[in-house]
Order: sequence, then structure tokens, then C-alpha cells
Amino acid sequence: MTPITHALLPAILSSPLLPRTGLRDYYRAAGVIAIAGIVPDIVDPHVSLAARYSSWSHTILACVGFAVLMFVLALVFPRRLSLRLAFLAGFAYSLHVLVDGLSGGVPAWLPFSDEIFRVRLIRWHYWLQFDAAFVFLGCVVFWWLPWWKWDGRRRPAPLENQ
Repeated sequence: MTPITHALLPAILSSPLLPRTGLRDYYRAAGVIAIAGIVPDIVDPHVSLAARYSSWSHTILACVGFAVLMFVLALVFPRRLSLRLAFLAGFAYSLHVLVDGLSGGVPAWLPFSDEIFRVRLIRWHYWLQFDAAFVFLGCVVFWWLPWWKWDGRRRPAPLENQ
């Protein structure tokens, strides 16, 4: 899949769990999750799909390592990175590896086995349609809903006149 899908899919799925203390915190958390979703392609870039089959960043061990790193960062910097956001960042990284496994294959157990996990539910010629769908959903979730449904502040419901 493309970086657009890898960034937007975990951010959209995580949006109900993002902080509601203000729009700045909401968008910052969504950005952290989106970046965590493309980290596997940043730390070990691959130009061809075949290069992904030897990519160490697309393994289960890398998913666990990234999740542990996020957890440690959340413990060291609790004011900057909450445990919830660290968990969601680990989820975004793991979702990237899972989606790549469903759309072509990944070396899930690379240090221990060269076997490629592949299901191929999502063919490469549909990737742009997935990107378009996630861009549309991202616009709805991150632009329209916060302004229409939630204005960035928690307010008690108004009391009806009796």
C-alpha cells in the first residue's frame, strides 16, 4: 500500500480515542499516529515490492520493538506522550505491517525464518482507490466532524427551560 493509506488508516481508526481537550491536542495526536503508521517505510525504505520481502522493519519483532520504544518514551516523557498515544502509535506501526501483509507480503518472522506472510486480499491496482477512500474519510473525520460535532471544548448540555 502507499504511505497515504499507511498514515490515514490508523489515524482514522484511532480518532475516537484521541484527546478531546482541544483541537491542537487532537490534531497533534492524529499526526503522531499518522507518522507512526509510515515509520516502517521511513526506517527501511524499499523501492520495489520485492525489496519489502527482506525489510527488517516489516517484521513482528520490529512491531514489538517499536511498541516497547513508544512505551518507554511515554514513561520518560509523560507530559509529551501519554500511554494511550504510545499504545496507538504501536497500533499504527503494527497495522502498517498487517496491511502490507494483506496487500503483497511481509517477512513476518525474518530473523528466525525467511518465510513470507502474504494473503493478497488487496491487489496493487486497487491501491489508489484505497488512497482516495481514506483521503475522503480523513477529510470527514479530521475536518468536518471536529467542527460540526465537537467544537474542541467539553460543555455540559444546556438545561431546558422548565
